[in-house]
Amino acid sequence: MAHEPGRPTQALDPPAAAEAPTPTRHERALQAIAENPAWYHSIELAPGVVTPGRVDMRAAAERVLPPDLSGRRALDIGTFDGFWAFEMERRGAEVVAIDVERLDDAEWPPRNRERLLDEVDRHQLELGRGFRLAANLLGSGVERRICSVYDLRPEAIGGSVDFAFMGALLLHLRDPVRALESVRASLRPGGELRSMEPFALDLTLRSPRAPAARFQPLETPFNWWLPNIAALRAWPRAAGFGRPRLLRVLKPPSVRQMRQPYAVLDCPRDP
Repeated sequence: MAHEPGRPTQALDPPAAAEAPTPTRHERALQAIAENPAWYHSIELAPGVVTPGRVDMRAAAERVLPPDLSGRRALDIGTFDGFWAFEMERRGAEVVAIDVERLDDAEWPPRNRERLLDEVDRHQLELGRGFRLAANLLGSGVERRICSVYDLRPEAIGGSVDFAFMGALLLHLRDPVRALESVRASLRPGGELRSMEPFALDLTLRSPRAPAARFQPLETPFNWWLPNIAALRAWPRAAGFGRPRLLRVLKPPSVRQMRQPYAVLDCPRDP
């Protein structure tokens, strides 16, 4: 249309900026994976999107945990990225998870500590980052608390629990019996600890009944012990638990350095 002289020109509104599309769950899961440079657990954050963990316990969970934990309060000890806590929550439990505040609070052997701290700084590793990212993607209500297993008491976790899970932790502790004593103190009478720990197959075959363990600080960066199954039974008994029951032996997929058999034990807290 031609502009008539003397008639004011009508200003045109600028086109509205297009709104950025809301990221899909798949896209948010991929972003979360990228934000954590080192995942310990393999966790499915969205259908088909799994964190690149060092160990994949997804198939093992069906054989380790009870199928139904409804109405029970559960504890995940040394939760790291939270895989076992989320699995217990998925089975109906109210879950609290504990871990130390920083990686350098872990009970590393003194001769390896400086080198391990350098690796933490170089790779910008942050304990708890994977848990936060995964919990957000999964819509989880698991409560994560900062607490060493040695300091574990009912008052530290908001009350006693009915069921506790401990996975691959005892081998990293100087004093496994002291840790188990604290776990027992957090359980209600009649509660149970489900443990899943690596064990030495050769020591188990050579000494099936007598407790034995390989002392490992001079052989590995993180580990204090690699026990036989008899030692895994004896440690809870020494801490005051009832007679542990061996449920099964598993060998879950993992990176080469962590490829080893695990013993799953049920440890009752006698009244």
